[in-house]
Amino acid sequence: MTTLKEYKAHKKELKAQIKEVKATLKRLEKELEAERQDMQHEEVDHLDEYLDKAEPHFVDVKKLGVSAIDDFKKSVTKLMSSITGSQKK
Repeated sequence: MTTLKEYKAHKKELKAQIKEVKATLKRLEKELEAERQDMQHEEVDHLDEYLDKAEPHFVDVKKLGVSAIDDFKKSVTKLMSSITGSQKK
């Protein structure tokens, strides 16, 4: 049979363990948050690298787009000229 003194000593030990576990949990939560922030910074750094690598391709796409628009304008102008020219006849 457990005496009251033993019970109180055991209860005190359990409280100390609970306090230690809570402190460990808080420390781990802080470490986890710090790691999350580090990972987010790494992701941003990787995105910057990808954008730097992709920038020349963006320039090429822009040039192709401008060229396509110019060709389209010329085609429309030729079409309009042929339509208005054929109406004059």
